Amino acid sequence: MHYTIKSSDLTEATLSAIQQRFGDAQLTINIAPGNKQEMITEEECWSLINQLDWKAGENDDEIVAPLVAALAQESIANIYQFADWLAKKTWQLDTAVHAENLIKQDGFLSVDDFLYARCAVVANGEEYYNLILNQPSEFPTSVTFLPLLYTPIVAFQEKTKEEMVYVPMYNYETYGNKEAWGK
Repeated sequence: MHYTIKSSDLTEATLSAIQQRFGDAQLTINIAPGNKQEMITEEECWSLINQLDWKAGENDDEIVAPLVAALAQESIANIYQFADWLAKKTWQLDTAVHAENLIKQDGFLSVDDFLYARCAVVANGEEYYNLILNQPSEFPTSVTFLPLLYTPIVAFQEKTKEEMVYVPMYNYETYGNKEAWGK
């Protein structure tokens, strides 16, 4: 079966009707940008990342504050797109070969530390990200930056005063990149 519906027509009543009709069946949603929808670019996402204030020392809230403020000025769609971009970047680093340094250092892989280290790689900018993506042996073993994951959520809350309901397009959790782990 194939149905087409505008996202603006997805009301609670519509979702309820779909659930009643199809029960707990798995649904696949394909997103086709509308003619009014502009997509945030890779360059714009890296520009947002560059807003992180590393001069703020060890205060994570102060480090992410400029990024959160800039992101909150974006459209709601762009906040979601940035969240997807961030999920994809951390997912791309979720590979066995990228995890090797941590495994060698600790004798095991902490799924949390590996995720937080991947966040730090993205947080350190495009040039560093590309270096690590292409040279996994350079993957850091002592740097983490979990607060980056929460920046879209905080920006959304600042903009809308509501909770962000978000399901990542890429599973950034460790082992989420199943193909890269051979699973």
